[in-house]
Amino acid sequence: MTDYMPPFTFMIVPFQTKELFLQLRNITIYRYLHLHCTEEYLQKFSEHHLNFSEVYTLAQPLVFEELWKLLQESIYSSKICHTPETGQYTLHLLLCLLMEGSNGTVTPASEVPHYNKLTFLRSRIYRFPAQNWSIQEICDNLGISKPYFHKIYLLAFGTTCTQDVITSRIACAKKLLTTTNHTITVISQKCGFETDVYFMRQFKRRVGMTPTTYRHVCEQSSILQKSEKKGDILS
Repeated sequence: MTDYMPPFTFMIVPFQTKELFLQLRNITIYRYLHLHCTEEYLQKFSEHHLNFSEVYTLAQPLVFEELWKLLQESIYSSKICHTPETGQYTLHLLLCLLMEGSNGTVTPASEVPHYNKLTFLRSRIYRFPAQNWSIQEICDNLGISKPYFHKIYLLAFGTTCTQDVITSRIACAKKLLTTTNHTITVISQKCGFETDVYFMRQFKRRVGMTPTTYRHVCEQSSILQKSEKKGDILS
């Protein structure tokens, strides 16, 4: 079986399929979950019209990314982390996100006009969040009207292009808050936000805390993990 998976998409393949060959393009990274699904989950897939070997779009790619990291930690890390139940709950949430993406929120790739161009655009938005993403310029490049662009983008991804831009910028801000000592003003500018006030408002709305609080929480979590690792070495 040979296919190309655009960014932010997933496919469910029957367990009896022995091999799956995917063509690599650009910097797309493919991740796999090899699962023995229960009859309950197979029934849920059927109820959500998730068909085998059909390409579907991830409705919330950054949420999926965070859950994937948590799942990896629950499987591979030694002590820092998490109980076996954490991995089970995380996997359950991952599967729920897959089902959400097919539950009327988004449309199968084959049914979306200009799908390849839209996924390429979306991948660039997440790679270059600080860029000035003008909807009018995007529509001019695609040769379509703004109302039509909004319609097919929502159809493809279950969200608007504007919301994707904000989401990608929040993800960029979270990374800078945890990996640099930049001020909130500098981070706001580096992520493409017009003002500090707008940045802080959007960050709190989406993350549930201010950027400063988020940085403090991450710093405390990092200190705790380092101390636990040090305890493992000493013991």
